[in-house]
Amino acid sequence: MAELFVFSPWVTLFLGLSVILTAIISGVVGMAGGVTLLSLMTFFLKFEVIVPLHGIVQLSSNLSRFLFLKKFIHKKMVFYFFIGAPWGTIAAYTLLTSLPSNKMVFIPMAMLIFYTLFKPKKLPALMIPLWSFSLLGFVTGLLAPLIGATGPLLAPFFLRDDLNKEQIIATKAVTQMFTHLLKIPLFIGLAFPYSDYMLPLILMVICAFIGTKLGVHLLDKLSEDLFRKIYQTALLIAGIRILTKIFLV
Repeated sequence: MAELFVFSPWVTLFLGLSVILTAIISGVVGMAGGVTLLSLMTFFLKFEVIVPLHGIVQLSSNLSRFLFLKKFIHKKMVFYFFIGAPWGTIAAYTLLTSLPSNKMVFIPMAMLIFYTLFKPKKLPALMIPLWSFSLLGFVTGLLAPLIGATGPLLAPFFLRDDLNKEQIIATKAVTQMFTHLLKIPLFIGLAFPYSDYMLPLILMVICAFIGTKLGVHLLDKLSEDLFRKIYQTALLIAGIRILTKIFLV
């Protein structure tokens, strides 16, 4: 069981504002917000506390993007993803009690990102067939409880020509929402005391909805071309950050 952390008013305020800011980022770009929030939470919380709490906040953030953009969801992608994700989460339950280090899981994630951004034109784009989203769901379900934020893992698979900016944000939000939802019973099974953190969690959930509403409003103002440039920039920043986690932390 994780050691209980008592939130001071200033820490609670800081985290609430951080959730609004990072939810705006995710509402505009569909990624980077979760990773940024995870990084900010490390200033105050231990990792074994961060991942369960972060999962609830990100569940709320992705749920709000789903509610605001639900008409743009690519239903077949989501269907196949939902098939694989629960099995990955079940596998993660055993790994959480035996894995000595989670650094190695970041290496293939970084490779995917930099392939997507810098591949030569002769090489194929990362456009997997729809049925393969069940395999992606399994991998994401497996890694989500281990590393907290899986946005950078999923992002390369959604940067494809047959999706517009709203479809990218909405469909990716649903897949991430599902993996965060699966983490809750997993951490309850590992005896994480969610009830002890109820008040700060409620505040952060409210802030997630506020930030997402603002982010989706900004998304509507972006052109398709500008959105893809911002998305690629966020992906590059995420890739660099992952490399620092592998080699410097």
